[in-house]
Amino acid sequence: MKRINAAYLILIVSFLLMIINIINLDFNDLSKNNYSGIVSNILLIASMIFTIRDLKKIK
Repeated sequence: MKRINAAYLILIVSFLLMIINIINLDFNDLSKNNYSGIVSNILLIASMIFTIRDLKKIK
């Protein structure tokens, strides 16, 4: 059960970090923004969703 709790914790933290990254975007000049943080958070969220789904299938 600890692995699934850790996956949920990582999922929540990555959502919070993505919200912070979106808040810090400069919408007046989009060429100055760093989008790698947002993309990496989306990939992390997707991987945690697949991990949680697989951990639930095992049980």
